[in-house]
Amino acid sequence: MPCDTKDFIKKFKKLGQANNDYVKVEVVDGEPMIGGAKILGNVKAGNGIVHIIDKVLLTPTK
Repeated sequence: MPCDTKDFIKKFKKLGQANNDYVKVEVVDGEPMIGGAKILGNVKAGNGIVHIIDKVLLTPTK
């Protein structure tokens, strides 16, 4: 993972998802967490960045 990617993510309060919803970004002990999941890695994609995380995120029930 590029060294600046985690610092870049820390600037956001939420990130957009493919389902047009958002997921919360938090910083815990200096590490950014996406929807409560730890970031394991990142993959550049044609339309953005795919964040590899350590848990499955489900859409909230309405």
